[in-house]
Order: sequence, then C-alpha cells, then structure tokens
Amino acid sequence: MMKKLFTLLILLFSSLTWAQRAVPADMEVAVLKQVAYPQIVLSDGGLSWLKILTLGWLDGNAAAFDTTPDLRIKDERNRFIVRGKLTGHTGKAVAVRRNEAGNISEIWVLTDAEKQAFEQRAARQ
Repeated sequence: MMKKLFTLLILLFSSLTWAQRAVPADMEVAVLKQVAYPQIVLSDGGLSWLKILTLGWLDGNAAAFDTTPDLRIKDERNRFIVRGKLTGHTGKAVAVRRNEAGNISEIWVLTDAEKQAFEQRAARQ
C-alpha cells in the first residue's frame, strides 16, 4: 500500500513540474482584437512597448494577419486549443510566431505574469 501511495505522490509532483511553461523569447507580442479565420486582427492595445518589441510591424493600428493551416494555439494553462476557442480570448495579450511568408503559425495566450515579463524585457531594450 505504501509503495502505491509513494508512486502516486511522485507522479503527482512530477506532473506539476512538467506543467510549467516557458514562452519562447523570440515571439512577438500583441493584443488579439478579432478572429475571422483565416485571418486574425492584432493591435498594440495602447501599449507602447509592443511597437518596440515587434520591431515596428505593429505600430498602434490594428492589422490583419493570415494564419497557416496548421496553426497551433496554446491557452494560459498551456493546453492546446482548437481554433474555435480562440475567439474567447479576444482582448488578451498574445505571443505570436510568424513563418517566412509572414503568416501566423503559433499563438500563445499570455498570463498576466508572462505579459509583465515581456514588458520588462522591452523596457530593458
């Protein structure tokens, strides 16, 4: 009985460790304004650090971007979600990765702590 309990505790604590996530630092940050596949609309949401962080591709105006057919989306809890669930995250800060053609291939919905980390990194630059 003790072996089973011990094994269960080890699995529980190790799964909590695996659940932590690290948003790649090379992603661009914006605010999700609208979802209308195959396009999404992003803006800086009035946050001046976004123009610096995105190297000017987002300069205060909302802009529509095409998405790739194999778009991967992660929510704040590090779960992959389907495209239809992304509309529920409108107005939130997101990190995006674009392919060579400029189409968005990956979206991470950011937590408040992750958003602050990107803000601090942009302030240092």
